[in-house]
Amino acid sequence: MTSAGERSPSSASACLNMRWWRARLAPLAALLALSALLLLLLPLQDPPPPPPAPPLASVTAPLQVQAHDPSSPVNEARPTLPPEWTSDKDDEVLPAGAVRTHDRYVPGHARAHAELCPARGAGTRLVVLVPSAPAYFRQREAVRLTWGHAARRADITLAFMLGAPPPALRAAIDAEDKLYGDVIEGHYVDSYGNLTLKTLSMLEWFVTYCPLAARLLKADDDMFINVEGVLRFAEAPARSRAARTVWGKVWRDGRPARNASSKFFVPAEEFPGATYPPYANGPAYLVSGDAVGALLRAALGARWLRMEDALVTGVAAARARVLRTDAPAFLRRRKDVAHACALRAALAVHQVSYADQFDLWRKLHDPHVKCPP
Repeated sequence: MTSAGERSPSSASACLNMRWWRARLAPLAALLALSALLLLLLPLQDPPPPPPAPPLASVTAPLQVQAHDPSSPVNEARPTLPPEWTSDKDDEVLPAGAVRTHDRYVPGHARAHAELCPARGAGTRLVVLVPSAPAYFRQREAVRLTWGHAARRADITLAFMLGAPPPALRAAIDAEDKLYGDVIEGHYVDSYGNLTLKTLSMLEWFVTYCPLAARLLKADDDMFINVEGVLRFAEAPARSRAARTVWGKVWRDGRPARNASSKFFVPAEEFPGATYPPYANGPAYLVSGDAVGALLRAALGARWLRMEDALVTGVAAARARVLRTDAPAFLRRRKDVAHACALRAALAVHQVSYADQFDLWRKLHDPHVKCPP
């Protein structure tokens, strides 16, 4: 028997073993402590900056109509217009230098995404098509992250309308479309002078892939759209059964610009009259589904006019007997919607920046603001 001050051989051995394990585990414990400290510190560091966006090239080139390049890959086999699209022609004899719209328009889409409109639009309450320039990646991203989010609904379709991009942007557009699957590309060179071709491509896509949808909204990529407001407007009792109608801010005494240095210059051979027929302001307007084909046929048979809103919702609408109804809520400025209640009463806000899209989106859905009915 051992005294209290003595240790048995077994207890001494256990003590040695414990010291041996402590010596071995001490570095591991220190390593684990250091790892835990690093994990605590990492969230405090700033995240790495996102990769730079492609440079935003200017699209405000001098206004001139650019014919489609026959050597372009998107036009290897030029499609022809269906006969019913060209049967609605003007009887007027065109002066020298004037051409009919269908002589400039190449139908079809190099990138169509028919799947965006299932069942040819049956059950779709609203199709939103957004004309955009190839370089405007940030504008499209802002739309997707704000009011374009409504396209997640099964009864709404949204897509961006582009022409053939410059070669330097082709890979970026392909990557964007692979990621989102919402870029529709027509057979025309994308330029400011070809906005009429872009609008016709929009109408053709609707007629081809979504003809059973109730309404088409054209909205530029610098517009903020109150999508729920547009649905309420379109389906109000006074308009729910309206046919062959365009709604928007209607200009009734618009005059063609004759100054050749103007961005909006229109030569007399394109439009000889002193004033345009009443037409809806181009950045945002709503069209009843049954009017889209009529507008397309009438525009293709009319004299070419580079001012797309004046041609499609003015000249073509008059020829096709499509009613144009003034709805000022489709044209609001940023200053007009300083208060959330004014924004909720608006349908479209014009000339909205990238940052403004997010600000207006937050304001539209602010739960703390109560507006009178």
